Amino acid sequence: MEKLRNSDTLKIISYILIPFLALAIILGVIYIEYNSYNKEDLSRGDYYKTNSFVYNEYYPNLQRVFRICSSIDEGLREQGEYYNSFVDNYILVQETPTKIYYSQTYRGYYIGFNYIIIDENGTIFTNIQTENYNSKIEEMKNSEYYWYKENSNISTNFEQINDKGLAYNYGIENLKDTKNSKFSIYTSFNKEQSATLEYKINVATYNFIANVGSMPIYAMSYSILILFIIGIYLIWSIGHKNNKEEIYLNNFDKFSYEIICITGIIILATFSLIGRECLANANIYTLVISLIAYLICYITCASIGITTIKRIKARKFIKTTLIYKILKWIKQKIEEISNLILWNKEITTKLIIYYIAFIIISLILIISTAAIWFCIILLLIFWGLALYAILNYTKQLNDIKQVLKNIYEGKENIKIDTTNLEKNLKEMAEYINSLSTGLTKAVEESLKSERMKTELITNVSHDIKTPLTSIINYVDLLKKEEMPNEKAKEYLEILDKKSQRLKRLTEDLVEASKASSGNIKLNMENINVKELIKQISGEFEDKLNEKKLELILNMPNEEVKIKADSRYLYRVIENMYSNISKYALEGSRVYVDIIINGNKVEMQLKNISKAKLNISSEELMQRFVRGEASRNTEGSGLGLSIAESLTTLQKGKFNIYLDGDLFKVTIEFERI
Repeated sequence: MEKLRNSDTLKIISYILIPFLALAIILGVIYIEYNSYNKEDLSRGDYYKTNSFVYNEYYPNLQRVFRICSSIDEGLREQGEYYNSFVDNYILVQETPTKIYYSQTYRGYYIGFNYIIIDENGTIFTNIQTENYNSKIEEMKNSEYYWYKENSNISTNFEQINDKGLAYNYGIENLKDTKNSKFSIYTSFNKEQSATLEYKINVATYNFIANVGSMPIYAMSYSILILFIIGIYLIWSIGHKNNKEEIYLNNFDKFSYEIICITGIIILATFSLIGRECLANANIYTLVISLIAYLICYITCASIGITTIKRIKARKFIKTTLIYKILKWIKQKIEEISNLILWNKEITTKLIIYYIAFIIISLILIISTAAIWFCIILLLIFWGLALYAILNYTKQLNDIKQVLKNIYEGKENIKIDTTNLEKNLKEMAEYINSLSTGLTKAVEESLKSERMKTELITNVSHDIKTPLTSIINYVDLLKKEEMPNEKAKEYLEILDKKSQRLKRLTEDLVEASKASSGNIKLNMENINVKELIKQISGEFEDKLNEKKLELILNMPNEEVKIKADSRYLYRVIENMYSNISKYALEGSRVYVDIIINGNKVEMQLKNISKAKLNISSEELMQRFVRGEASRNTEGSGLGLSIAESLTTLQKGKFNIYLDGDLFKVTIEFERI
């Protein structure tokens, strides 16, 4: 069921089927409505004998012929070869023995309607061109669909407009009047000449409905059933996607619902009107346009329906409406205004009183009629004073802001002059002055403490170094003497190893203290990073080979230079190589990359640790901390701390990243 609900293919098939099913339902409704209103026509079995054809197509042409007769009877204007009536313009095509006038402007509402009018003088008015009008009249009398009047007698094969039909139909008054006129009228309809698309659609619709039986009703019934099933499925599945538990909403579903609906209504109204107009003037092009309009209307309705269902299922329908967003915005603004008013009642009350007083005084001065120029001058002076007060208050705020900025930047002994400050600002300034004094004292105490620590470490290290040097010297002397046994030699080796380690620890401690306190003089110069890395890599080649570590260098082809102190930068990178040689997993690879990122140069050193790195990168950066729990390894635990301090002093960035057993160091400097 989950797979069925999340199937995009099934949803697409459903969306494609819907317009066809809807069209089948529409055609079914048209079929039922057509049957309801055209039962009599359908019983005739011939479209050309139906009331629809006779009254809507044939009779309108007859009416025009009757109006031509009336116009001729009232009098025509003859101008040379032309004959003008109130209805049509005629051209003289034959003058002897009988005058014949041919209408170039009228071919009938439907191509195929032909007429011949003969007045009492034998003059012929027609829309047919032929060499023998007598034979043409006989042909029209014997045509499949005809109506003619001779000597007040009507002959036709349309029962609706024959003599019997006239007795019962009061809606064809022109026909009754013309029966007794002095004109002979001959009309016929040739369906082979009727080639307009509208005509063909009418005939095809009649023949389809007359011969199709009950199939459209069945099709409509099945379509309604299938559409109902598809509707239930889509309501159940819309909004669900693979690997997503919640209802998925895209940007369209989060857009204001009212705007979408209004836009949809405009699109539907526009394209419905276009489709209707195109169907009213049917041809192959307008049918294509009508189909496109139908699809656009369907896509519009489907889009609105889908987003409505998704919003309801996600329980965010209300929250995605424009009204909700407006109300929420109003609520937020009311809360902001309330907070502005209530944050300090004393201050806000005073400001509101000032503001109301300002408005009242301004209104009094504006509406004063007496001494109007004097009032205007007073008003301008009052506004000027108000502007001065605002500017002065703003300047005082800016002064306080500037002092806060200086404190933030680490400047000491910063004070605000509170002499001319407004009461509330004066209190704020006094608090800031107290804070500045406290920070200055704290900084001084901190610096004093750091200096004492540095001096203590330096002094202790110096005091340790003197006897340590003696111990190391005497150990060297003992190593040159003959030892009485192997045990004594072993003890001497341990003594030598531990004294050397103590020496390194003392040196690292002094260097770490100087680096952290900044008590180092730097000699900044341009350094070629590639050459420095190659030099240090060469120096550590033997140590790395001893641990079976494969060094992989990745460097750009171009020259890479940075500004740093060569001695201390060398010490930073040397510390990293030293760490790698001590703590990297034997037989693994070590990667050293130089990466250029715009105006930055980044040195990356990556290796796999031989011990578990069950520690965070922040803890690892602290002094006297190593990655493994054991303290029985060489090294003081100060290397990373020294490297970070030295890098920072040279305006670089030093970072450590741990990912499982992967140990990665990045050293970043500005490129020059």
